Amino acid sequence: MIPRPAPATPPWLSPREGGIVVAVKAVPRARRTRAAGEQAGLLRVQVAAPPHEGQANAALCAYLATAAGARPSQARVRRGSGGARKLVEIDGDPRALAARLVRSVAASVGEGGP
Repeated sequence: MIPRPAPATPPWLSPREGGIVVAVKAVPRARRTRAAGEQAGLLRVQVAAPPHEGQANAALCAYLATAAGARPSQARVRRGSGGARKLVEIDGDPRALAARLVRSVAASVGEGGP
């Protein structure tokens, strides 16, 4: 059996010791929370929550953690809590988290629609 090459890691995803870091462009007040593709090397995520008192950040962290197969409490905004560009850390096995997140994002982007 010929081994398959590992899929290329997207530019918005970085492994770290004990987890992964996701570079995100968050778009609040969307109809629903979903990944909407890539923009300038960042994962574009439409977030249904408003950017008020951290609601959009909490919804973004919960979405990314769930998409990566982790608990929402394992995700946090490391940088950019007040802006659209953010770095989100997710704790866990980097390989497993990355694989699940990439699959989930591909499925979400493939759905299309607003």
